[in-house]
Amino acid sequence: MKKQIIAATLASLIGAGAQAADTGANRNLFKTAGQKETASDFAPAPEKIKTEFGTLKFEGGAFPDAKSAQKIYDEMDLQRATQAYMDFFPPMSLYTIVKSQIRDFGFKSASDIGVMADFMTPTENYLTGNDITVYAFASIDLKIDGATVVEIPPGMYGNANDAAFKYLTDFGPTGPDKGKGGKYLFLPPGYEGKIPKGYFVFHSPGYRIWAMMRGFGEVGNGDQAVKWFEDRLKVYPLASGPREHKAVNCSGIGANTLPPEDGSYYETLNEIIQYEPTELFSPELLGRLATLGIEKGKPFNPDARMKNIFEQAAKQGVAMSRTIVYDCRDPEIKYWSNRHWEKMFIRNTEFTENGHTDIEARTVWHYQAICVSPNLLSTTPGVGTSYLTCFRDKEGDYLLGDNTYRLSVPAKPPVKRFWAVTAYDALSRSLLDSGGNITVGSMSKPEVNADGSVDMYFGPKCPEGKEKNWIKTDPAKGFFVVFRFYGPEEGYIKKTWVLNDFERIK
Repeated sequence: MKKQIIAATLASLIGAGAQAADTGANRNLFKTAGQKETASDFAPAPEKIKTEFGTLKFEGGAFPDAKSAQKIYDEMDLQRATQAYMDFFPPMSLYTIVKSQIRDFGFKSASDIGVMADFMTPTENYLTGNDITVYAFASIDLKIDGATVVEIPPGMYGNANDAAFKYLTDFGPTGPDKGKGGKYLFLPPGYEGKIPKGYFVFHSPGYRIWAMMRGFGEVGNGDQAVKWFEDRLKVYPLASGPREHKAVNCSGIGANTLPPEDGSYYETLNEIIQYEPTELFSPELLGRLATLGIEKGKPFNPDARMKNIFEQAAKQGVAMSRTIVYDCRDPEIKYWSNRHWEKMFIRNTEFTENGHTDIEARTVWHYQAICVSPNLLSTTPGVGTSYLTCFRDKEGDYLLGDNTYRLSVPAKPPVKRFWAVTAYDALSRSLLDSGGNITVGSMSKPEVNADGSVDMYFGPKCPEGKEKNWIKTDPAKGFFVVFRFYGPEEGYIKKTWVLNDFERIK
């Protein structure tokens, strides 16, 4: 008898568990449609509806009065414009980079290249760019030049992203050239010409492409780096072959690469929609933009009402983006469950999860960073890179520039190449302009403790004798840091090596 009771209980528990776990994917409506209903079971919304934007009134049960209709359209346009701010942030980010490089560095064609020969400075506000490697980049336009060749020298590390800021290819050891250099051929949408042999070929869904790479070793810096890239990195139309070009030392000359945070965002968005192929974006997203007056082939002339809505929508989009990044609600955001170090790519670099777009994970990356590549989320020891961010101290409070903090980096950081910690301005997500050193890492040769650990200090004033290990903060600003692992090894990938949290020194 006892066995029968136990068996029945187990069967009941298993059945209840299965029922609780059933999400409806296998629901058979022929068995579960419920009891019969009639028209009298329909429960309409009331004639008066209270909302955050006012009370809405409907005459005859459903007809909105004039004031309610206006409130509804104002709110509808505001909501759609706010969501558009975040939905289109990735292509906006790439476009403002390309536009900035042409405008601020004086590029005359896609063959001109920029070189951060004396390293990036706070006057060039690239999202979480670093100031310890020499960057080179090109702004490519397939609508102007058609099929375009990017000829790279051996030893490069970098990638190319399309007009939607989606991954096209890596350059270097993680790319098809395997670090030996070679010719990459980017084809425009709808290309029907012959594809020659001897190229690494990529079809781009959009016209504009941003190509970025880093150089090490013999590249050097200063004039040497400019000359090195000018002689070896070439971008040119397939049809014409190599053409006249220049390399520009961009370090310290200033640039504004960031998407606007006011109503002008939508003017810039219209520029993208008018230029890029319609197929680059989903019909659903384009349909929402059309209700806001942004539609391919039509002039964008917002009236005073819409200008006010765009101004507010941009601010709300920024507020939401800041919150998603700095107070992320994703349960997988932390790299170590008992630390405040957070992932920049939460799950993958395609921003997908269970068959849908992982929209908040996309914002986590794109609002604070640029470039998309699977090798920025390395799972192969010694290959690629991995980044972690930190916005809070051990107590869970945000990092503020008027405080002093200590970060103890345990011995033997698991990297094949090098590691670095860089401080960023929370407002611009770009290099912190504190008037002092903002990066400490293995290449800067900090003082090392007897046990192999490194104590780093962050604050407006340097603790006595800690100059090599100090990052200067701005007492008027919040800041955050990115810990970069170049060639992360197993200790990082398997999480057996654990970073400490920031400790506030009072």
